[in-house]
Amino acid sequence: MPQQTDSAPRKTLRKIDNTLEGQKLRVAGRVLSYDVATGLIVLIDGGHGLLVDVCLSLDGQSRSWATERLSTIMAIGHLERSTVGILTFRQASSVH
Repeated sequence: MPQQTDSAPRKTLRKIDNTLEGQKLRVAGRVLSYDVATGLIVLIDGGHGLLVDVCLSLDGQSRSWATERLSTIMAIGHLERSTVGILTFRQASSVH
């Protein structure tokens, strides 16, 4: 039986701010870029973007389509502040 992911409220990228830091969220958007070395995706929706850490979430099969420029993905994870002071999204489950 596949592992079930705990639920998380859906948020649009434009509604993500500092008040949501530490919370588990579900977000969707299009892949602007993917850095293979760090496993980071820049996810965009309209004029808003979010850095998503997918290094533990993508297997070889997912990596082939989920990292294509402008492909649409949904991610579930916790919103964290990165070491450079911007909000990032640490993936809790696989990319869909």
